[in-house]
Amino acid sequence: MEQGQETFQAEDFYRLADVALEIIVRFDRAGNILYGNRQAKEDLGYGEELTKISLFTLFPAELQQEEGAKEAFLDKVAEMGEGMMYRKNGTCFPVRMTAVVDGPYCLIFAINVAKRIETERKLVRMKEEMEETIKVRNEFVANVTHELRTPVNGIRGHVTNMLEAGATGEQKRTLEIITRCCENMSAIITNILDFSKLGAGKFTLEQKEFNFYQMVNHAVETNIMAINAKGLHIMVNIDKAIPEFLIGDELRLTQILNNLLSNAVKFTSVGYINIEVTKTVQFDDEIELFFVVSDTGIGISQEEKDKLFKSFSQVDASITRKYGGTGLGLAITKQLVELMHGSIHLDSEKGKGSSFSYSVRLHVAQDKKGENSVRGQFEFINQNQDMSKFENIGEIFHYGTPENVGELRSKMEKLVLCMEVGAWDRAETFSHNIKELLEEGPQELKKAAFRLEMNVRKEKYDKAMEQFSNLKGLFEENIGGI
Repeated sequence: MEQGQETFQAEDFYRLADVALEIIVRFDRAGNILYGNRQAKEDLGYGEELTKISLFTLFPAELQQEEGAKEAFLDKVAEMGEGMMYRKNGTCFPVRMTAVVDGPYCLIFAINVAKRIETERKLVRMKEEMEETIKVRNEFVANVTHELRTPVNGIRGHVTNMLEAGATGEQKRTLEIITRCCENMSAIITNILDFSKLGAGKFTLEQKEFNFYQMVNHAVETNIMAINAKGLHIMVNIDKAIPEFLIGDELRLTQILNNLLSNAVKFTSVGYINIEVTKTVQFDDEIELFFVVSDTGIGISQEEKDKLFKSFSQVDASITRKYGGTGLGLAITKQLVELMHGSIHLDSEKGKGSSFSYSVRLHVAQDKKGENSVRGQFEFINQNQDMSKFENIGEIFHYGTPENVGELRSKMEKLVLCMEVGAWDRAETFSHNIKELLEEGPQELKKAAFRLEMNVRKEKYDKAMEQFSNLKGLFEENIGGI
């Protein structure tokens, strides 16, 4: 039994030795090589002939010609840390080695230093080439973005002049479309430039004092027109324990919040957008804040989440076609959050909205009271909302529920107003909202909503009003029977 166990152990050793990256040679006290692993055969060039030569052939420079040199070498090899091993063709290479000379059989473990040196040189060359490539890329991106900004700003300036000169009707609508395109192009250019800086490690955060509540207010104000244009509700809740004045990079904090807020607006057609900020931890003057930006938009599935924070990636190609974008916004947001020693996560369900949560670490400024505090402004925003609407927001798309009926009536009122004043872009949005809210409704209502949207899209006032009256009559008649 013991003999079989020893045999197994020997076979196990040889199997492991053959996959090792270092040279392993086994020899006897006379210097005869009994075994060489795969790496030894490859590096020394002997192949299977390795077991037919003497260890002294591999280390001729270490031997003296005096009598007894070979015997002395066996004792010397146990103390050697470095040496030169010779190949079959007469060339040599440096090795770092460990020798075990004990009993009748001995082992040498040697690392080919020449290979390691060459690998290190290759790594240095690769690093230098990569740095040069990044430098050239960054210069190219900086030049291209600058060249793109100039014509975009020029177009926007001329369009603004034409709008101020009194363009009307179809011309005004076309000019407003051009303005929006310029704004989208400017945002894309900024994202590409930011992404390039982040990739090159040249992105630095400023540490300046700022009014936190004012920062959140500015982000909301930036998106409020788009929120109102889509008939969405906005809620902002900020923990009163958060100091008014903090120290950090206000611009980048605004960029993070604005990216998530504009993303929520883009992908939400009916319902609400909610911003919540709480204080989670504070040690001395360091404070951690936790943000949640949630919406009742299109949402995404569990399988699609992995793509979300990757550069130049959209969850679905149809998303890009319908909503636009480069897929850089969330990738940049993630990197900015991580630069602020935080992390970002997403909870979402297809068709039921999304909730982005992230944390950042900032510093508390010295106590002082702002001249124009905006703390109470967010309470005012929420007081002007009917908070009961948000308790069962999931019911908004279920036809016939109080939430669904209330939202439909609100959208119908806004649709009529937009058609009356000729705001056909907004009218088209509201007609589409109505169609979505009637998705679970009777077939006759769904058909009427579809016809209404088609006429609004064509800007046919008389026909659209006729279809609206027909839809409203059917709706009230149907609701009365529920």
